[in-house]
Amino acid sequence: MPSQPGTVNTPGQAASTLSELPRIPWDGGPAYWNQFAKAAAAGWDDPSFFPIAVWYGSPGSDAQLKYDKSLGINTYVQGNPDASSAEIAANGMFTLFAPDDAPADWDRQVGTVLDDEVDGRYHPVPGLARMRQLASQHDPAKTGRFTYANWTAGIITYDVSMQYSTDYYNTVNVNSVDQYFYAVPQCDWGEGALRWRTPIGQNPINPSNCRTASSYGKIMSLQQEVNAARSVSAPLWALPTVISTGGSKGGYRQLSPEQVQAQVWASIIHEARGIVWFSQSPDQQNVNDCISGDAFQDARIHSADCLKEQVAAVGAVNNAIRSYAPILNTQSYAWDFGAGTDTMLKVKDADAYIFAMTDDGGVGTRVFTLPAGLSGTTVEVVHENRSIPIQDGQFTDAFPNEYSHHVYRIAL
Repeated sequence: MPSQPGTVNTPGQAASTLSELPRIPWDGGPAYWNQFAKAAAAGWDDPSFFPIAVWYGSPGSDAQLKYDKSLGINTYVQGNPDASSAEIAANGMFTLFAPDDAPADWDRQVGTVLDDEVDGRYHPVPGLARMRQLASQHDPAKTGRFTYANWTAGIITYDVSMQYSTDYYNTVNVNSVDQYFYAVPQCDWGEGALRWRTPIGQNPINPSNCRTASSYGKIMSLQQEVNAARSVSAPLWALPTVISTGGSKGGYRQLSPEQVQAQVWASIIHEARGIVWFSQSPDQQNVNDCISGDAFQDARIHSADCLKEQVAAVGAVNNAIRSYAPILNTQSYAWDFGAGTDTMLKVKDADAYIFAMTDDGGVGTRVFTLPAGLSGTTVEVVHENRSIPIQDGQFTDAFPNEYSHHVYRIAL
């Protein structure tokens, strides 16, 4: 993958073994959750567990809980306070909120969501004061629960200082940013509307690459830079959307099933440590042709045609992430596989894994140059029933679309 703060990532750098390669900054993976009594007791430190949440779900019925679980969801950030805490617990789900009927010190609430988009709803001084007050009120040392907040993408733009970003990030344990590149028309408003900082070692988000999966990865990288600036290694969660937040009119675009999944893969490659799905599309009758208060509920109850394929894609990528959890829950190695690639390198047991997409929304053939610590004669393309020969320390593969992704396995 492109360079991360504090790493060395030079193509062709010498290394006789993978262990000699530098590592991507690491929050400790599953072990991170051990510092929070509720999360640790709930098994969040299990290497096979990966947080996959819905921002505001519908855990109000046993049928919906089972449906959401079948989609690979394991956590509700928020939900109807009338939901049954007993049913949530019976289905093995977790929350960052407490239903009204939850017993005191309810063990299924492993964290606390403090607020959403405070940076966009308040002026800086009162906004930061609010977050610090909430952080004190829900201090993990008192509650045993980690804290979480989501921000607007404005928090990682040139319009604000890095100090501004770090001050807000310092108020919680887990952070995320929402920016729906595929769906919203901001990318089409010209260079003046694209004010995101440029990630270290990467190209800027510009009109030509903005509405591609690569932008979701860059948003994650920019948040890694905030973590580096505040000298904190802590989880960053991605916040993809199930369906377009504005339908498919007026510059808005509905996501294809492939794009639904690509948001996640690009975020994972850039070290997202959890996924939070935004499953809503506001009630805008004149412009929105796919209104939904919760796409997962509408898929189950109404079989709404405009979102069925997208919800199925959510289930496919969630369950793929769950299957890769023991691999994802290891510290990545820093290595640049070559021009036009966007990658993550991990090792689990006797295999190396390369998670790959193209950078900047590119398409076509890519050549992967392996580090010296990786030998072998073939690369298995996981879940694609094919393999690729390795010749002179390189292999080549095709990425026909900007959302294409592959996972490669090489025996050590």
